[in-house]
This record gives sequence, structure tokens and C-alpha cells, in this order.
Amino acid sequence: MRARLLELVRQQAVLTAVGAAGLLGLLLMLAPALDRAALLVASAGVLVGVGALGIWLLRDHKDIEWTTSAGRVPRVRGSDRRVTALARSIDAAGAGDDAAARRVHATLRSLADARLAPRGLTLDGPPADAEAVLGRDLTAYLISTGQRPVSTQELASFITTLEEH
Repeated sequence: MRARLLELVRQQAVLTAVGAAGLLGLLLMLAPALDRAALLVASAGVLVGVGALGIWLLRDHKDIEWTTSAGRVPRVRGSDRRVTALARSIDAAGAGDDAAARRVHATLRSLADARLAPRGLTLDGPPADAEAVLGRDLTAYLISTGQRPVSTQELASFITTLEEH
């Protein structure tokens, strides 16, 4: 029986501590002559309750495992949604679609501008500044007005450069 009562008290430690504090407060209000003794007992009870709560919080709780609620795959560091959407246009440009090649060029130029902007650079500025960040081949491709054909390997290299910078 005693073990069962102790188990009930352990399960309801916070509720027991609050109840004990409330009971001591009620006694203090009903018997003003006991105010010093009751205040001492109430203070000790509060300290014991806070200690019990601290031990309960630290000992009895397991580590929290955080998961995404929607089950979505987390984004890979350095990835960009525009780069992912660009894959379809790259496939079409590789197949010889001129409109897709223009979209690829325009998208890569937009990405490069976005990457250069925090550094205070633009592709319309001095080419040497952009070359220092993006490399000569990518800068030459982005500055050119005529769409020269580029291989899939070159485009992959350009995208990797943009993701890294």
C-alpha cells in the first residue's frame, strides 16, 4: 500500500506540491498567530516543491526528437529552387531548342546577378570583377549577347559555380 501511495505521489508531484502550498496558505489565513511559523513551513514547502519539479524535469524526460511534420525532404545546402527548375530547360536546350537555350541563358544571368549583388558587383560592370568571383568561362557566357551552344557538362559546371558562390 505504501509503495502504491508513493507511486501516486511521484506521478502527481507537481499537483501535490501546489496542493500543499495552497493548504499552507489557507492555514496562514485562518490562523494569523501562526503566520511566522506557517510562513517558514510554506517557504520550505515551496523550496522542496521547486526542487522536486527540477529533478522531475531533468531526470524523467527523454530527449525530444524533432521531425518535419509534413515529411518533406530537407533542402540540400546550397541548392536553389531556380536551379532545380532549370533542369528541364537544360534538357530541352541540349536537344536543340533555341527558346530553351535563351531561357537557360536568362536564368543563369539572373542567378549570377543575385549572387554578385551582395558583393556590390554586376555583370554590366567591369568584367574583371565578375570574373574574379564567377570565373572566366561563366562570365564570358553570361556577358555574350548571342547564344553560343554550350554542352551539358559546361552548364553543369556553371550551375555548380553559381551554387558555390
